[in-house]
Amino acid sequence: MKPPAPASPPRSWESERRHFIEAGGNSTHAFGLGRMIGRVYALLYLTPEPLSLEQVADELKVSKASASITLRQLEAWQAVLLINVEGDRRDFYVAQTDFSILLRKGIMPGVRKKLRSAGVQIERTLVTTTADASASAAAASSSSSNGDSTPAKFTREQMTELKRRLKAAQTFHKRVDGILGSKLLSRFL
Repeated sequence: MKPPAPASPPRSWESERRHFIEAGGNSTHAFGLGRMIGRVYALLYLTPEPLSLEQVADELKVSKASASITLRQLEAWQAVLLINVEGDRRDFYVAQTDFSILLRKGIMPGVRKKLRSAGVQIERTLVTTTADASASAAAASSSSSNGDSTPAKFTREQMTELKRRLKAAQTFHKRVDGILGSKLLSRFL
């Protein structure tokens, strides 16, 4: 049996804070939201007092323009709250620490919007593949002449497979949409 690895020496608060902020950026980047979204949110989450735009930019070593755009996006998602500090005309921000509000009012509406868009596209593509053979051949032929690499004609087996795939995508889409719109999930959040 292998002995346990020695514990790594404790890091300073500032070092851990920096790692947390960078991990926040890496997490949002992995979800396609951009590193700045996660870095700014993580900074505000670990800061007990409100920070101004200038303080956020200085702390993260980014331009005020970049920090401003990110803060506005987070504010639109209700991930950060705009705070007035008495005696100071600047805008200050704090992190929304209630994750249910963050999910329900910030993240979920964006996910649902993207999901609706995907559903519309799946439906359009499915309708196109189920059109009669002559219309499909004519459409494929005209798009091929425009530089599209789509074959002019699919075999019956290929069309059957395409329809099967699209119907599976449509079924999955409806399930996910049903889950995200369910009363149970709404109550949970």
